[in-house]
Amino acid sequence: MVLHQLIWIVVCVAVAAFAQSLAGFGFGLLSVPMMALVLAPRDAIVVSVLVATVSTTTQAIADRRFTQWKTVRRLSVMSYAGMPFGLVLFNMVSERALRMGLGAVVLVATILIVRKFQIPSDARKYDWILGFISGVLNTSTSTNGPPLVFLLKSRALDPSTFRATLNTVFSLANIGALLLFLGSGKMNHHNVVGALVALPALAVALKVGYAMRRHVREEMFTALVAGLMMLSGISALVAAFSH
Repeated sequence: MVLHQLIWIVVCVAVAAFAQSLAGFGFGLLSVPMMALVLAPRDAIVVSVLVATVSTTTQAIADRRFTQWKTVRRLSVMSYAGMPFGLVLFNMVSERALRMGLGAVVLVATILIVRKFQIPSDARKYDWILGFISGVLNTSTSTNGPPLVFLLKSRALDPSTFRATLNTVFSLANIGALLLFLGSGKMNHHNVVGALVALPALAVALKVGYAMRRHVREEMFTALVAGLMMLSGISALVAAFSH
């Protein structure tokens, strides 16, 4: 990678990590479209997953006292089940088709969140279904958050539990995605260097984000979640029609 690409990766990671530390998700939603401006989309995905693994694992450990572990187990099992199918899509389906599908699904989920759609906490079948879809999206687009965000937000979890549970699932899923990328030859020296250069920016962004959390009230938190989801859906559709 050349210098301007590395600098842009650092900027992308700082912005995405700050947003994720506040909302509990959004790293892949923000970093992949931004990195894809100067990197090949598949390289952007691999770099994003590399850095996101460090980010989500750090936050999962720091916030572990708030985690809903039973939910984590269900979602993680199904996420792993979906990842091989996502890798097939990553290798075979056009980027335009992936982006169009992702954008449409995310926008529908955002509308449901804004309308305060509720999934009963005892309706476990949704954990299995949305966990699987999350796994497929993880290895195909590096954007596994929307199904999980929709599921947990629709159960009206408090922000601390929402963030901790999401980041724990993301951490486990990202480790699996990295292993699949490594085994399939999608990870290379350039990806690793790009991720390593961005780690100091990640640390600073997380520190600032954690300090800002106490200023984010419940209504603002819901608006932030919906806003990130809307941004993700629109950016995916714009990317689909502009490439």
